[in-house]
Amino acid sequence: MRARHVLVASLSLGVVACGPPGDGAQACGSLEPRNDDEVALCNELDQAVIARIAMPEGKPPAAGWPGVVVLHGSTGLFDENKDGSCTQRTNEQFEHWENMLTEAGYAVIMPASFYSRGFCDSTHSVTVPREYDDRERLVTRTFDASAAADWLCDDQRVDCSRLAAVGFSNGASTTLMLMQGDMSVTGDERLRELAPMSMVGAAAYYPGCGLEDLVTNDLFSGVSDRYYYPQAPVFVPHGSRDKLLDDCEGIRDPQVDAMAEARGVNTDMFELEVYDGAKHGFDNADLGEDRQADIDARDAAREAVFSRLEQWFD
Repeated sequence: MRARHVLVASLSLGVVACGPPGDGAQACGSLEPRNDDEVALCNELDQAVIARIAMPEGKPPAAGWPGVVVLHGSTGLFDENKDGSCTQRTNEQFEHWENMLTEAGYAVIMPASFYSRGFCDSTHSVTVPREYDDRERLVTRTFDASAAADWLCDDQRVDCSRLAAVGFSNGASTTLMLMQGDMSVTGDERLRELAPMSMVGAAAYYPGCGLEDLVTNDLFSGVSDRYYYPQAPVFVPHGSRDKLLDDCEGIRDPQVDAMAEARGVNTDMFELEVYDGAKHGFDNADLGEDRQADIDARDAAREAVFSRLEQWFD
């Protein structure tokens, strides 16, 4: 359900056109971690995925730490070299998030979906594989996220019953797909076979809610089992000046509200928080010169996300 958050005070999407042939996917076992902070995953499509992991300091509690899957946006997880390849450094935004989450006592895994397919930044279309279009990206990244959750669940330091996801932009759209409660209604046969790990909640920062038509974008006269409906509560911080807000307000929020009412659910399962004056990408407001509205949105949203993580993990 939408709430407008009043605060005082452009999205670049990857266009696949002239990149290398294929979809960039590598067979499981073909990618090796480059350092002790990386692990090699194998998603259910038999595609190799490298992910960065981080654990809180000290000995884990008896039941294990809660775990968070963090999903990068369109500019990828790692800093980029001049030749378009990825360094081993996470970009500053995700370095911040890794530190904030581990300091709060949460285990973190961040699948590097783009690096694992041979490029670093999807906004640089010349490096993006030609068959890795927006729809394929959303499908395969959902599998990557599920594999990351599986890795957390298999680690004895992590409490498998307390997993959540936090995604940004394209990673937020992936978060919404990961949280879809009934994959059998999706428009991709691979997704219909995916049994994602159970999550207790998720935060999806300024997603595109159209979801590449993988879930119906229609609003029928009555409730439809084809509607989007998450398996657990999703908090959706968005900016009023972000054009991606429209589908979240006009499609997903009404769909989830209708399903929740039909099921007698009182919890706000799609908590859309709109920050007035904020633009797309406001969580990066400390990276360069940004307007005060973005800085205020960044701070308010982070506080809200950590409050909800604490509630979900309680």
